Amino acid sequence: MATTKIRKTPGICNGAACIGRTQIPVWQLIALGLQGCSDANLLGDYPQLTKDDLKAARTYYAQNTEEIDMAIASENGES
Repeated sequence: MATTKIRKTPGICNGAACIGRTQIPVWQLIALGLQGCSDANLLGDYPQLTKDDLKAARTYYAQNTEEIDMAIASENGES
């Protein structure tokens, strides 16, 4: 399953869900996507990512929407 690529490690990105072999948080990829950033742009900006990584991030988001939405809101200074 795609979500096996997602890891939460204490002390890495404040324990946020990240793409397993990177320190790229799922919330960051989802936030950029919601702002209109295309997969091609994400892959260009983060060359260590693959299309499968983006799929894993979206799958994780679909299964953990509240967690990721709260992380995005927190990063945007919202309560």
